[in-house]
Amino acid sequence: MADDTRTFDVAIIGGGIGGTALAAILARNGVRVVMIEAGGHPRFAIGESTVPETIVGLRVLARRYDVPELGYLAGHNTLRRKVSAASGVKRNFGFAYHREGEPFAAEECTQHPTWSPPIGPDSHFFRQDVDAYMFQVALSYGATGLTYTPVTAVDFDSDGATIRTASSGDFRAGFVVDAGGMRSLLGEQLDLRIDPPYRTRSRTIFNHFVGVEPFDRVAPPRKQHLMPSPFSQGTLHHLFEGGWAWVIPFDNHVGTTSQLCSVGINLDIDVYPKRDDETPEEEFWAHVNRFPTIQRQMRAARAVRPYTSSNRSQFASKQIVGDRWALLPHASDFIDPLFSSGLAVTMMILNALGHRLISAVREGDFSVERFEYVQTWTKRSFRYYDDLVSFSYTSWDHFDLWNAWHRVWCLATMYGANAQMQTVMEYEKTRDKAVFDRLEQPPYRGLQAVDNPRFAAMFDAACAAMQAYRDKEIDATEAGHRIHVALKDSELVPSARWTGWRALDPDNRLPTGEFTLWDMTRLLLWGKYASPPHIRGTYFTNGFAGVAKEAGKLYLSELRHGSGLSMQVARDMVSYRNRDWRRVGGLD
Repeated sequence: MADDTRTFDVAIIGGGIGGTALAAILARNGVRVVMIEAGGHPRFAIGESTVPETIVGLRVLARRYDVPELGYLAGHNTLRRKVSAASGVKRNFGFAYHREGEPFAAEECTQHPTWSPPIGPDSHFFRQDVDAYMFQVALSYGATGLTYTPVTAVDFDSDGATIRTASSGDFRAGFVVDAGGMRSLLGEQLDLRIDPPYRTRSRTIFNHFVGVEPFDRVAPPRKQHLMPSPFSQGTLHHLFEGGWAWVIPFDNHVGTTSQLCSVGINLDIDVYPKRDDETPEEEFWAHVNRFPTIQRQMRAARAVRPYTSSNRSQFASKQIVGDRWALLPHASDFIDPLFSSGLAVTMMILNALGHRLISAVREGDFSVERFEYVQTWTKRSFRYYDDLVSFSYTSWDHFDLWNAWHRVWCLATMYGANAQMQTVMEYEKTRDKAVFDRLEQPPYRGLQAVDNPRFAAMFDAACAAMQAYRDKEIDATEAGHRIHVALKDSELVPSARWTGWRALDPDNRLPTGEFTLWDMTRLLLWGKYASPPHIRGTYFTNGFAGVAKEAGKLYLSELRHGSGLSMQVARDMVSYRNRDWRRVGGLD
């Protein structure tokens, strides 16, 4: 007779956010699941920056699978109160363009604000807290969790798999999910790794620091750069020819318990090949010191751990699902940290994999065909992000070219996130979980509106323009012009008169405008009543009522925890402008 303490429906190798979230989903829905983690919690991890599709994807998971704790991660206000005050707030994506040896010029920046409450803002996950929290959540729903238990091999047979560990003996499972990241056990054991078929060729040097200055303190004032949200209140991207650097503060909100900031430099390996005579620390600071304003931001910074330097960051797998196994996205492929796509792809795939595994366990059918959707849309998402990221590196030859190219991503982000948000709103009205099925139907499949024929045509045209520039067939000005033509011809850009979007104005550096409660209302009203027919009944089926209801619930929830928090939420609903970064930094 099988030992029930060693026999499970599903085994998950890895205890990061993807593996623990899946374990919580499965355990909550009656699946016997074991998490087997080689290390322990808390532990260092990156993958810290969220995007709108991440936070809305978490809302989808929380409601579809009855795991409200996933919803706590979906907005900074609940994250800081219920999970981790050491996680940062993300009110914007900021992009500052730099030229070697020259101070940052105020007119060479762009910004994409994230959604205000009640939908946002986004967050910077302090992963050691968030991952440990989700591990405990999975345990609370009945999952079994093993830490400091390296898996040495997985032996598959017709009935499932035997998972062999170095310290805790063997376990049986009907299905195995590898959530182990780049060092995927199944990737190595099943010989799944292939040479990455991706255009992007980059590498990374990163660390956590204390003493990183808020960029708002060293950059020109807002009256010069004209961006609505303080740069230090979001994920800052320093752009330069051949590379970029992220600055992800965890200490950027009132009430933070952190003094840390994540900083990483990403380099095109064909422009900046790795040198054997330079340590990661030496190379990191050599690049920082090339740019005077970045140097000022980092002048008092001190690393708190050893520097990590990668070889080529991209990796790929020839197969993602097989007979009684699957790889989560971060164990199968990787492109680049730009646009923070990793967590968003993971949430999308958890939604697709969760109900398939629950049904497979109930029906005793783990056929590969059941999971083919997971493979198809994981791969398609990575191909899209490869094009998006690769041509971003190309666009950094010229600021104006970047200003044109990044509008493609801004537009895709709005439609991708709104498709999920409208589904959540529909569920709130009907309480019918069948509404979530439409996220696997055209044109909602995948992320970033890639399943929308009009967006796909626009994206192909924009990529063709970038490729022509890369091949030196046209100059940067012509490439930017062709991108703007593609945007206009798509008929996807919201009306400037209705919404304040200026994505068709080449000179505007805030192409989406803001996403305050008022601006979201304008966008929803345009979508429901004034957008073209191919948009109106597809992406804007719900109006302002759902957002207003969420706003009221959030305000009352924060009011119960103190008037100061409720006043801050009310402020953030109507404006991005605040001086929190000064209060946090002790400058007032």
